[in-house]
Amino acid sequence: MFVVGRITTIYVEEKSPVGNEAFLWSVWRWSALYGVGFLLAFIVEYTQHYLHMWSTERIMSRCRRKFIAAILSRQSSDFETSSGELGNRLSNHIDRMRDGLGDKMGIYFSTFIVSTTASFILDWQTTLLMAWAGPLYILLSTLLPKLSEKSTNRGLAVAEVANGVAVESIVNFKTVASCNGQGQMIQKYSSLLQSGVGSAVRIATSSGLLEAASNLVYNVSTCAGLWFATISYHNGRLPSAGTAFTVVYMSLMSAHRLTFLGPHLISLLKARAAAAKVYEVIDSTESDSMSTLDPSKRDMHVEFRNVSFSYPSRASPAINSLSFELQSGKSLALVGKSGCGKSTTLKLLTKFLKAASGSVLIDGVPLDQYDTRKWRQMIGVVSQEPCLFSGSIRENICLGREFSHDQVIAACKIAHAHEFIVALDKGYETLIGASGVSLSGGQKQRIGIARAIVSNPRLLLLDEATSALDTKSERIVQRALDDASLGRSTIVVAHRLSTIKNVDAVVVMADGAVVESGDYTELRSRAGGVFAKMVAEQDMQKAEETPSTSSEDSFEAIQEQQFPSVTGGLFALLARHKFKTFLVVLLGILKGVGHPLLSVRFFFLIGSLEEDNYETLLVWLVVGTMSVAIYHFIVQLISQPICQYIGETVMNDMRVASLSSLLHRPAAYFDRRPTSPSACSVLLSQQPPLAMALIDNKLSVVVDSIFASFSIICVAFAFCLPNGLVGMLYIISYLLLLVVFERFHSRANEALVETDTSGELAVEIFENVATIQQLAVENHFQEKYDQIQRDRQVPLADKVKWQTIIHATNESIFMIFDCIATSVGVYFVFRGDYSTKQLFTTECLVAYVGWLTFMMSTSLKEMVTASSSAKLLFGLIDPTLTKKDTAEPGYEAKGSLRGEDLSFAYPSQPNRQVLSDVSFNVDQGKSLAMVGPSGGGKSTIVNLLERFYEPSAGKLMLDDAGFSSITHRQLRSNIALVSQEPILFRGTIADNVLLGVENASDEDVKRACQLANAFEFIQDLPEGYETLVGEKGRSLSGGQKQRIAIARALVRNPKVIVLDEATSALDTQSEKVVRSALESSARGRTSVSIAHRLDTIRHCDEIVFVEGGRIVERGSHEELMAKRGKYYEMTEQQRL
Repeated sequence: MFVVGRITTIYVEEKSPVGNEAFLWSVWRWSALYGVGFLLAFIVEYTQHYLHMWSTERIMSRCRRKFIAAILSRQSSDFETSSGELGNRLSNHIDRMRDGLGDKMGIYFSTFIVSTTASFILDWQTTLLMAWAGPLYILLSTLLPKLSEKSTNRGLAVAEVANGVAVESIVNFKTVASCNGQGQMIQKYSSLLQSGVGSAVRIATSSGLLEAASNLVYNVSTCAGLWFATISYHNGRLPSAGTAFTVVYMSLMSAHRLTFLGPHLISLLKARAAAAKVYEVIDSTESDSMSTLDPSKRDMHVEFRNVSFSYPSRASPAINSLSFELQSGKSLALVGKSGCGKSTTLKLLTKFLKAASGSVLIDGVPLDQYDTRKWRQMIGVVSQEPCLFSGSIRENICLGREFSHDQVIAACKIAHAHEFIVALDKGYETLIGASGVSLSGGQKQRIGIARAIVSNPRLLLLDEATSALDTKSERIVQRALDDASLGRSTIVVAHRLSTIKNVDAVVVMADGAVVESGDYTELRSRAGGVFAKMVAEQDMQKAEETPSTSSEDSFEAIQEQQFPSVTGGLFALLARHKFKTFLVVLLGILKGVGHPLLSVRFFFLIGSLEEDNYETLLVWLVVGTMSVAIYHFIVQLISQPICQYIGETVMNDMRVASLSSLLHRPAAYFDRRPTSPSACSVLLSQQPPLAMALIDNKLSVVVDSIFASFSIICVAFAFCLPNGLVGMLYIISYLLLLVVFERFHSRANEALVETDTSGELAVEIFENVATIQQLAVENHFQEKYDQIQRDRQVPLADKVKWQTIIHATNESIFMIFDCIATSVGVYFVFRGDYSTKQLFTTECLVAYVGWLTFMMSTSLKEMVTASSSAKLLFGLIDPTLTKKDTAEPGYEAKGSLRGEDLSFAYPSQPNRQVLSDVSFNVDQGKSLAMVGPSGGGKSTIVNLLERFYEPSAGKLMLDDAGFSSITHRQLRSNIALVSQEPILFRGTIADNVLLGVENASDEDVKRACQLANAFEFIQDLPEGYETLVGEKGRSLSGGQKQRIAIARALVRNPKVIVLDEATSALDTQSEKVVRSALESSARGRTSVSIAHRLDTIRHCDEIVFVEGGRIVERGSHEELMAKRGKYYEMTEQQRL
C-alpha cells in the first residue's frame, strides 16, 4: 500500500507527464518494488502455510490414532453408537476439525493489527474515524456461534445417524435385498438427510446475514474515510494525495480482512461441535488399573457363585443366582433353550459384562481382579458366527501374534482346515477379502477354530463351534477339539447334544438359572428330566456347513470385472441438476453485477483528488458506493441460504442415488476390493460433503467473481486498452496456473487415496470390535492402523506441497500484474496516449480483478477437489438402475420352481465350476431339500435363487417365467429367504419384521411372530414390539434374533420359502415348535431347504444330495435310505 500511495502521489502532483522521463523512471522504480514484494510474499506465504498445514495434518493423524485406540480399549458392550456413526466421527468430524484449524483467522487478525498500526502512524484522525468498523465486525462475528450452535450440533447428530443407516445397509446388503428392503432403508436414509437440511440452511442464513452486514459496514466505512481524507488533503492537513489514499485503503484492508471471519467462524463452530463428538470417544478410554493380577499361572478353576445380571431392555433378569463349578482341566457343557442365559454367561466370563451381584471366581479369586487383556489372552473362543478380516489366511490366524509356520499348520490340521487351504492357489497367503468373502461358511468356521487353538489357550470356550461344518468334518473337528480340551478347562455351549457326549459335566439352564446338572450319561438316564427330554427330541444330529458364498480360490480375479457406473465429475453433476445449477449461477451473476458499477468509483476518486471542484465528485462517489452496497446486502442475504439449500438437496440426491445403486448391485460388485462394503461405506460418508462445493455457495462465489472480473476488464478497456489487456492476461494466466497446479495436486491426492486404506480398516474395526477384544489383539489392529497413518506421510507431504504452492500463488501473484499494469500504463501516459486519471483508474481496476480472483481462489480450489469427489460418487451410481426395479406391477406367482442344466462359476474364479448341469423341479406346494458335504454347491443354488448372482449357463424358472424376465423385486416378493446367520437392523422389533413389507397390519406382525415362536418373548419385553434391538440385534439372544428373522419371512406370505438352515440357532424345544410352524406355513407353498439336521427334512417330497457341484442322488427319504448311498451314510453318522 505504501508503493500504491507513493505512485498515486506522483500521478496527482505531476501536471505534465507527457514526454517527462523523470516521471516515467520514477514510476518504474516504485513499480519494481511490486516484483520484490511478490518474491517475499511467495516465500513467506509458502513457508507459513506449509508448516501450518503439515502440523495440522499431524495433529489430525494423532487424533485418528487416539480415536481408534479409544474404541479398542473401551468395552464394546458399552457403546450405544453404531459403527456407521463411529465411522462418521472418524472421517467427517475430524475433517471438520482440520478445517477449523485453518491458518486464515490468525492471518486476518495479524493483518488487521499491522495495517491499523501503520494507518495510525500516517494519520490517526482518519484511522480513528474508520476504526469502528473492526470492532463491529468482531461483534457481529461473535453473534454467529450463538445463532448457529444449536443447528450445528443438530446437523452433526443427524449426519451421524444417517451414516449409520447407510453403513448398516451396505454391510448387510444381501439381507436387505432378499427382503426387498431397499426402498425402506433408502427412505429411512433419505428422511434423515432431509431432516438435516433445515439446520444447514439456518446456519447459512446466519452466515449470509453476517457477511451481508459486514460488507455494508465496509462500504459505509469506505465512504466515511474517503470523504474525510479527501477533504483533509484539500485542506492541507494531509501532505499528499498518496497519503490520503494509503491511509484510507490500509484501514479498509485491515477492517476488510475481518469480514472474511464469517465463513471461518462457521468452520470453527463446526470444528468445535465435531471435536466434542470426537473427544467424547477419545476421553472415554477405560482404565483397567484396578485389575492387575496375571492369570497366566492359574489352574483355571472356574466358579459362578450366585451370579445375577439384567439387561436394561428386559424386565426379567438374564442370569438369576447362577451357580456352577468347572474343575481345572475339565470340560463342561451349557445347554438350554434360546434366551436361557448361555451367551450371557460367556460374556460374563470374557469380561464383556459385569455381574450385578454374586461373583465369578477363577481359582477362588474374583474375575474383576484379573487384568482384562491378559485374561482374554488365556482364553480361546470359537463363536457360532465366525468373524474374519481382510488379509491372508495366515494373517487371520496369527493376527499379529508371533506363531511359527509349523504352529499355524498344526492348528489348521486340528481344525480340519489345512487340506482346503493348501488346495488354494496361494495356500496360506491367499487373500480372503472383507469378512472372508471368498470362503464358504464352514471354511470360515474352521479358520476361526484354528485361530482359537493356535495360542494353546488355558481356557477354551466353544459357542456352537462346529455348527457350520458338514457331518464328516464335524466328527473329525469334534475329536480334535476333544483332544485339544485335554488338560485345559473347556466350556461348551451347544444345541446339538451329540457334540457334548464326552464332556465331564453338563449344566442345563432355564430362565438364567441351573435346573439340572450332572454328567451326560446320568442326565440322559434321568427319567422325566429336562435333559433327557431334549435328547429324546433329537433323534438325529448333523454337522454340516452352510456356505455363505462360494469359492475357495483366489479373490483377486474379480478385481478387473467391470460394472456400469456414471462417469464424470463437475459437468456430470451440473448436467444432472440443470435447473438448480442455473439458479445458483443466476444468483452469482446477480451478485457480480454490482462489482463493475462499484469499480467506477476509482475514476471519481482520482478526480476528487486532482480537481479543486471535488465536492460533486465525492457526492457521486458516496451515493454510488452506498447504492451498490445496499444492493449487495439484499442479494447476499437471499443467495446464501438458497445456495446452501440447493447444495444440500443435490448432495442428498447424490447420497440417496449412491445408496440406492449399491443396494441394487449384484453380490459380485462387492467382491472386489475397491468396492468392498467397507470401501463403499467410507466413500459414501466422506465424499458428499467435499463434492457439495460444486453446487452450493462456492459455485455462486466463483460465478460472481468471474462475471465481475470480465465485466471490470470491459470497463478497463474503455479507460485504457493496454491495461485492460493486462487485466485479461491476469485472469487467463491465473486460471491456467490454477488448472496446472490443481492437476498436480489431484495426482498427489489420488496417490494419497490409493495409499490410505485407514478408512476401510476403521470400518472393519468398528464392525468387529468385540471379536478383536475377545481375541486380545487390539495392539495388532492399532499397529496396523498406525502403520497406514505412517505410510500415508509421503503422499500427504506431496499433496500439502501443491496445496501450499497454490495458496502462495493466490496470495502473491497480483503483485506481478500490478507491476506490469503500472509499468505498461505509465509508458503510454509518457507517450501521451492516456491521462494519469485513466491510468490510475485502470490500475485500480486491475487490482480489483486481482482481489476478485483472490476472493474466488478458495472456492475454486474446493470446486476442483469437489470434482474428484463427485467422480468417486458417480462411480457408485448404476445408470441402468432407473430402467429396472422401479414401480413395476406386482407379479403373483403360483409357486412352482425349476432349474435346468445350471452351471455357475464365481467371478473370483471364472475357470472353476461350482455348479455343473444341476437340474431340479419343485411343483407348486411341494418341498425340496438339499443336503451334502461342505462346498458342494447348496448355498450357491440359494444365491442363484435370490439372484445375488446369475447362472453361467442354464436357466431358472418360476412357474413358466424365466428368472431373467422377472425383476428382482417381483422375484423376491414371491420367494422368502431365512438364512443361517440372522441379521437385524437398528430399530424396533416391528421395524425388523416389516422390512420390505408394505400394508401389513399389526395383526399380521403378531401372527407371523406366533408362527415363529417369538410372540411370547416379545410380549415379555417392557416395550413389546417397540423394543429397540440395537445394532445387529445385540440386545437379543441368537435364538431370538433367528425367530425374528423367520417372522420377517412369514409376514410376507411368500409363494416360495427358502430355508437356509433356518432353525440352526434354536434350542431343541424352540426348534420343534418353529419347525412345526414352518411346516404348517409351508402348506400350499413351495419350500426349498438346506439342512444340517437331517431329521428336519425327512418329510420333504424330494431330497437331493449335492456334492462337487452336481446332484449325485435324489429321491424321498425312504427311497434314499433304501439305496444305502451317500445320504444313508450321512444319516447313519448322525445317529446318537
